[in-house]
Amino acid sequence: MKHNYKIIVLLLAGITAIYTSCHKLNMAPDNQSTVSKKEASVQIAQSLVGIFNPENGGFDFKNGLSMPTDLSLNKKGKIKVQSVDPKPQCGAKLDTTIAFNLDQSDTSKIDIWAKVKYELTCTNGVPSGVTANDSLNMTVVSSEFKLALRMGENLTLKSLNPGVEHAQYSFDGPVNYYAKVDYNKPTTDQPNIEGTFNYNFKSIVVDPKKDPDFILGGSATFSSKGNIGKNTWNYKGTITFLGGHKAKITIDGTIYTADLITGEIN
Repeated sequence: MKHNYKIIVLLLAGITAIYTSCHKLNMAPDNQSTVSKKEASVQIAQSLVGIFNPENGGFDFKNGLSMPTDLSLNKKGKIKVQSVDPKPQCGAKLDTTIAFNLDQSDTSKIDIWAKVKYELTCTNGVPSGVTANDSLNMTVVSSEFKLALRMGENLTLKSLNPGVEHAQYSFDGPVNYYAKVDYNKPTTDQPNIEGTFNYNFKSIVVDPKKDPDFILGGSATFSSKGNIGKNTWNYKGTITFLGGHKAKITIDGTIYTADLITGEIN
């Protein structure tokens, strides 16, 4: 399993690009979004790419239910699996905290704190799943901006054929992101940004032997809100995974189809 926490920065940067490439927006009444549903669906799609692509975020789901025994953290906030237990015993656990600090200069600093907890579950003495709980706090300070990031995952992974190596499995649980970017000199083209992205995955079926179409089905609910300068968004919706690296995103009855490899929608 691997993690990478840079995705939220890319998401927020993408939202900013959408805003600065559009015509002037009229401010909506309180509690209404000035980001369209289509624009919001782009951010949802990009975040799903980050969650399911080990190079951009989340677990390396293609590794299946392997049990990590040793982890490290690099300066980009990526948790790397150093080793796995090929034949873990029932009840095997990994519970560790990792911290990283880097002062690149007087005005450029990175502080990362992560807590990771894995536990192997068994059915009739046979390894059948993994519970995975992790949280992250990251602060990045440069001469131009300050980024604060928090992330949490609480996932339950269950083998669909316990005892069989590389068997299909399902997972459930929430994945939550929060990020805030404050510029020293915010402008119209580069405004301050704050965003929350919350997902609750339900019965996502994974075939670790298939790449890149390893997600076979399942669904999720989501909510996302935040602000870009004075403009705001606040949406809730559902996601249905279709297989073939596609997902259907529904916001207020409007449906978009997302590519889980590219993040494009139609």
